Amino acid sequence: MLPPVVADPELGRRLAVHEAIVHARAGRELRDLGDGFLLHDPGDAEPFWNRLVAPDWPLDDEAFDRRLDEVTTLFATLGRLPHVRTLPQGARPHDTEARLGEAGFRPVGWDRAMVLTDTGPALALARTMEKRPGVRLEHVIVGATSRAMDVARVLVEAFDVETDRTPGLAAESLAAARRPGGAVLLLLENDRPVAAARRVTLDGATYLSSIGTIPAARGLGYGSLLTAVAINEALGEGTGLVHLLAEAAMEDAIRLYARLGFEAVGEPIADLLLR
Repeated sequence: MLPPVVADPELGRRLAVHEAIVHARAGRELRDLGDGFLLHDPGDAEPFWNRLVAPDWPLDDEAFDRRLDEVTTLFATLGRLPHVRTLPQGARPHDTEARLGEAGFRPVGWDRAMVLTDTGPALALARTMEKRPGVRLEHVIVGATSRAMDVARVLVEAFDVETDRTPGLAAESLAAARRPGGAVLLLLENDRPVAAARRVTLDGATYLSSIGTIPAARGLGYGSLLTAVAINEALGEGTGLVHLLAEAAMEDAIRLYARLGFEAVGEPIADLLLR
């Protein structure tokens, strides 16, 4: 059974914008367009780093089409594929995804925004860390290149990505550990890296990401444990809101987060590209 859905349009918009703010680093910029926010990376054409989030466009058909033309032109001037990320709830117009589909945009993925509404389960699980023989936690620190590589290898295995991305993921881990409010967590079982996660706290909210467990260690609760520890640390630092994204099709992961006290917010978020 999937978790209940939180019906709160303003919360959905806040989570979407906060996630974009978290990613606006390492040369990336977040522009407030007045009716949406443009995340842009001048040095990397990857669509994930170049997208318009939280669109709030005209309801009138002609005005909507005119604004879409302006946004499409903006992406073209930047040399990027037009990429729009919908809101989980409260989008204007409510049929934005359908209208973009009629204009030639195609979905490349859907995510579930999830927010922590019950801290009890995560805090209780985090307290069990000391009772697990052979299991320990490390935080990647600036200059710890070998540990950053361990995190990268965990993520490569967990998400089945190309091994040539390992150095880049390691560099991202070091950068995440260096930034204010950021932390990279690595879980080890008898000195073997088995799970990793990142958290960033900005503007009173914490975003969790890159939560992964190597295939050989799945089913042992390490992903849940590490997520719980990250939540415990964030709450201990005074954060007022904890959220994450889960692939909408990965119902097992969504149930895992639900057991930790998360609830889904609105409907699945669509990533729409015009190719």
